[in-house]
Amino acid sequence: MFRSKFNRRQMIGGMGALTTLSQLSDAKELFTNQQIDLNDPVQNALAYAKLVGTAARSMVHIYYKGTIFGMTPDEGVKPMIGHTGVLKGVWKPWINDSYYYTLYDVGYFMDLETGLPLEEFENAFTGEINRPVKIVGGPFDRVIKPEVRPFKVRENEFWLDEPAYLNFVNKLDPKIWTKASTGEKLSFLYVETYHGNLSDLTNPEMMSIPMTITSTHNTSWYPFFLMGKRPGGHYWQAVGKKVQNLESDVPEHLIRYIEKESPGYFESEKPWKKRKGTFQAYKDERQPIED
Repeated sequence: MFRSKFNRRQMIGGMGALTTLSQLSDAKELFTNQQIDLNDPVQNALAYAKLVGTAARSMVHIYYKGTIFGMTPDEGVKPMIGHTGVLKGVWKPWINDSYYYTLYDVGYFMDLETGLPLEEFENAFTGEINRPVKIVGGPFDRVIKPEVRPFKVRENEFWLDEPAYLNFVNKLDPKIWTKASTGEKLSFLYVETYHGNLSDLTNPEMMSIPMTITSTHNTSWYPFFLMGKRPGGHYWQAVGKKVQNLESDVPEHLIRYIEKESPGYFESEKPWKKRKGTFQAYKDERQPIED
């Protein structure tokens, strides 16, 4: 039976307690003789689950840290602030050889020199003082179905580039939020690159394997930068890894921050119910600012 909570000791032990779960006999049988066929849709989906999350019914956490740049036609590229946090994926095997997971995110926008949370910062383009909101996102649900994803393999290493293109209605009406809103629509491009070792992937005893991630995002201006309809947007860069040991893989100050802002986040499979996001948080917490 899937327990809804993990105690702190289990989380410190991290992935070591999750990688050797044996309840998925079907998954283990796919990787007999230390071989895998990534051109087979079922094995490909299993490879994705083991790399990005877990093929077992369990939780996986991913630590990340990076920089948010601004880009405009006239002033070029400038670093603006940093961002860091921990993603939580709650995974379970699903129907028809697929996997179902729910994603959460908690973190903060940070000072590029100290790495600590920012209460305010000077905008590198406007010179204005901006006040960021907190990083919080999810729950976002997704099903990983059997299909042939374009894994790249070289010797004992393998990678997967996963792009996502998003174009959706802005929660902030530009007629009301004249400085916070870039327009009626938002356009985002996310590219996540996952990396692991084939020797881990083909190990039938490992339901979740070590993984590193490189993230690059191109997005519209986020509202708290107060860029309005100024041409340009953000380039987000981050690197991270699947957490194997909470206290050695995640900085202590980030652990303390998350436990204060979202008690039980690391232990619970459902840290909150209602969907949250940065744009909605800005709308809920702030008032429109006139040009």
